[in-house]
Amino acid sequence: MAEFSRQFAFVSSVLAGFAFAFYGTLLAAAREHRAGEWAAFFAVAASVAFLPVTLGMTFNAVRTANQPKELSVSTAAADPQIALLSMLFLSGVVFLLASFGISGWMRSRGLGIATSSLSLLGALAAFAALRPFLYAMPTP
Repeated sequence: MAEFSRQFAFVSSVLAGFAFAFYGTLLAAAREHRAGEWAAFFAVAASVAFLPVTLGMTFNAVRTANQPKELSVSTAAADPQIALLSMLFLSGVVFLLASFGISGWMRSRGLGIATSSLSLLGALAAFAALRPFLYAMPTP
């Protein structure tokens, strides 16, 4: 479980940095363009969603590494903190893909349609690939 948390934290930190770098690029390129403003907003939203996941999973890795008994995946599925971090991670992925999709509209309608379509396909692929590794909130 500690390795799972470390990898989750690493991926989240890379994506947070990428989202923030994309935000900086959009600020320079999207002067007074509504699509650029929305793309920049979603890039920041992605970065903000990924940062708590990075911190939470890093400290979760430390906690699980220092416990005498290793947590199992089934035990982690019942942990509301892991569920919250999973939902934040998924939100960050959606926000980043939304930023990609919207950014094409700054250039042209054709590119906007292409980037929006690819972002939608990417979101579907991300959900399919991540579904076994993400946890939902347990119901009482």
